[in-house]
Amino acid sequence: MSKYDNRPPIPVMFPLKGEWLAPSTPGKIIPSHGTDEFGQRFAYDFVKREDMALAKGFWTGIRYWFTGGISLKETKGVGAEILAPIAGKVIEAKDGWQERPKATPKDIWRVMTFPIQVSDEELKKDFRHLAGNYIIIEGKEAFCFLAHLTPNSVMVKEGEEVEEGQVVGRVGHTGNSTLPHLHMHLMDSPDFWQADGLPTSFKKYEKLEEDGKWHPQQNAIPGPKDIIRSTISVA
Repeated sequence: MSKYDNRPPIPVMFPLKGEWLAPSTPGKIIPSHGTDEFGQRFAYDFVKREDMALAKGFWTGIRYWFTGGISLKETKGVGAEILAPIAGKVIEAKDGWQERPKATPKDIWRVMTFPIQVSDEELKKDFRHLAGNYIIIEGKEAFCFLAHLTPNSVMVKEGEEVEEGQVVGRVGHTGNSTLPHLHMHLMDSPDFWQADGLPTSFKKYEKLEEDGKWHPQQNAIPGPKDIIRSTISVA
């Protein structure tokens, strides 16, 4: 139980263009990542719709398990623009962490054994071990954390003021990641070791319903099977 569990969600802008799913979402379970650590209680993972279909092959396909994994070149999410969910000041912008060229079973093993592989001391020195390339934006109500960006894609600098919807980076597969995705959550502190997660919703997006049509959603929390898209058209 968190002191923020009964707080109304903070509405932010949906941070991606195109069609996505949120396999990890507080719309499924809280804590959404199985832990309250690092402010993740209400965190989201967003996976490109095409990659979510491919992900079934990641985890069940013979090619994934026995031929060395699946190349990121086959995925659609890597390189997708990330839009700032909130306006505010960039207080951390970390780039330069290398990306693995494939999604492989080693990624799952790495996630499962991360606390053994990386000590707290190492993580405190460089949080990119876990988050890969990342950005923290300080807004009026919360600190917004965006993680696993592809190398050399961080487009903002520490101290820079950003507007809601501004392109700040691109989706990747860096850090403790099993497939290309964007990790996003709000927290009450920029200190990962002290932060509590904050409930988060999205101001507006569209959801693909059973009738085959896109239906508008407002201040909503997507479920794990919802196919969703921004109301901003893809350029």
